Amino acid sequence: MISVGLTSVADHPSIAANGKRSSFADYAQYFPVIELDTTFYGLKTVEQIRRWQAQVPASFQFIVKASKLMTKHEATQDLVAEFSRFNDMVAPLVATHQLQAVLCQFPPYFGVTAENVRYLQNLNQWLPDLPIAVEFRHASWYLPAYRDATISLLQAAGDIHVVVDEAQTVGGSVPLVPIATNPDLTILRLHGRNQAWGQSGAKTTERTNYRYSQAELQQFATTVHHLKSKNVTVIFNNNGGHDAAANAQAFIDMLGLDFPGLAPRQLDLF
Repeated sequence: MISVGLTSVADHPSIAANGKRSSFADYAQYFPVIELDTTFYGLKTVEQIRRWQAQVPASFQFIVKASKLMTKHEATQDLVAEFSRFNDMVAPLVATHQLQAVLCQFPPYFGVTAENVRYLQNLNQWLPDLPIAVEFRHASWYLPAYRDATISLLQAAGDIHVVVDEAQTVGGSVPLVPIATNPDLTILRLHGRNQAWGQSGAKTTERTNYRYSQAELQQFATTVHHLKSKNVTVIFNNNGGHDAAANAQAFIDMLGLDFPGLAPRQLDLF
């Protein structure tokens, strides 16, 4: 099964009833899954998670991003406690089978070292029984000398490989490596191909400001069909110029996908 979604809730005016900020109610009319990136900046309360659940259908799925402390973007002296708080936070989603994955997006300086390999191995102890999805931003994991070992590391842990599309820059980018490491799920995360992606100091809105062409979307359709997982989720993160929703809808139409269980659509905005 193929699912398609976007990152964040509010920044998709093309699907917003008011034409400005989209809500969960707007979003759930079009897409069956969302990547919650707000948790990267700080964990939320259980009550907040339950409020979000109340706004979407029972079959709606959440990919919840691990916090920046959990993925070594920032140091902390209380790492185990951070993971414990995260486990508590997602418990309502686990109880209703709405947690599709925990997205662990590691920073560009998280390269292949013995220490970082051990850190990845510890994830399954810190997030017991949760579906862990790993996204690398350092190209060393995919160098010929390490690529097979990287894939084997994820397979051994049962972790989900996040296949990424991003601009290939001189400063170093992660290549698109369409390999599944979990038989149940693979995530394809599309960041766009704006060359600002690799520029130091570039804003997120600039780095992800990109609209995929029909030909590029067709390439992703081919990639999806070659991934050997029962389920593939495609997340459009190319939203610097508000292109993600339209690209996602075009991709859905291209593949002829239909998602049962969406919220009733009140207005066809596309």
